[in-house]
Amino acid sequence: MKLIPMDYKKMPSSNSPLQSSYWAAVKHGSGWKPYAFTIEMEGWTSYVLVLVKHLFLFSCIAYIPFGPDVFHNPLHSVSDFLVNISKELKKALPRSVFSIRYDLPWDEVKDPNVMYLTGGRFRTAKESVQPDGTVRIALQWGYNAVTLGYRDRAKRALRKSTLLYQVSLWNGQASPFKRWYETYLETAHRDGFSPRSEKYLRGLLSLDGKVHGDVECKLILAKEGPLIVGGLIMLMTGSEAVYLYGATLRQDGISCSYILQDYAIRMACEHGCRFYDMHGIPGPKGRGEHLASLELFKLSFGGQSYYRTPTTDYVLHFFRWKTYSLMEHFRYRMNRKTKPLEGTQE
Repeated sequence: MKLIPMDYKKMPSSNSPLQSSYWAAVKHGSGWKPYAFTIEMEGWTSYVLVLVKHLFLFSCIAYIPFGPDVFHNPLHSVSDFLVNISKELKKALPRSVFSIRYDLPWDEVKDPNVMYLTGGRFRTAKESVQPDGTVRIALQWGYNAVTLGYRDRAKRALRKSTLLYQVSLWNGQASPFKRWYETYLETAHRDGFSPRSEKYLRGLLSLDGKVHGDVECKLILAKEGPLIVGGLIMLMTGSEAVYLYGATLRQDGISCSYILQDYAIRMACEHGCRFYDMHGIPGPKGRGEHLASLELFKLSFGGQSYYRTPTTDYVLHFFRWKTYSLMEHFRYRMNRKTKPLEGTQE
């Protein structure tokens, strides 16, 4: 295996928008240092984005969201491939990195009996950064075909909400964003999740169309008359769209969530995406239980449940990793509720 450093600003987009120069720019603005590499192995070439963050004295963690491409590399063993790339990354990253954290891509197999990486330097995190389960909707046959798969719950909600709400793309002006962000904070308080800062979300949207690659970031808003009552942020590459953050007010029992998602699905189809990722349902073995109330809603759009290996650390320095693990576990216990958590991106 050969790992060749490259300019993260020129990294080609992979299937996931979280493996892109766009996401590198987003995280660079929030305290992470991006590194990008070309992977060459037996005639096979791929790319990987690695994010590094300083945590405490002489200690950094490296994090790889939805990468590397473990399912199409020449090695038959995912574990062997990750050991090899971890050893190469150890040489290429700062010496202060004590652990390389992997959130692997979604497997093509819709099976809750996911692979766990155990033994050697692998350690499964108590809480995953990215969700262990998701609902993915195949878009290859177009929007009309997708809507045929909508379940009765979604069809009923869309019939009602279409009469009440108007949905459109954010026009880039400050006041609609400000109103939506207030809605987002209200939703966070109601549902018990930790909201992202206004600066962070503005940063996501401000980079739309300004970074090398084909990642787009869109804010879709729902209005009842002149009042903004909900919205969602979606990322799109040439191959998939991901629902990232959302917020809605409770309006007489008729939520605008369904019409927002329907609009996003239509937009992803028009963009040529092959999948729409609803981003987050509970995973196997009781992991991600705080997402349980979202599962029925997301499955009502007719997608399929997918599961993946939980967040896994490849430990380079055990004492520092153990110290961080204890601190992280305490933080999760203090911050995570039993209610939905929107947007768990590290």
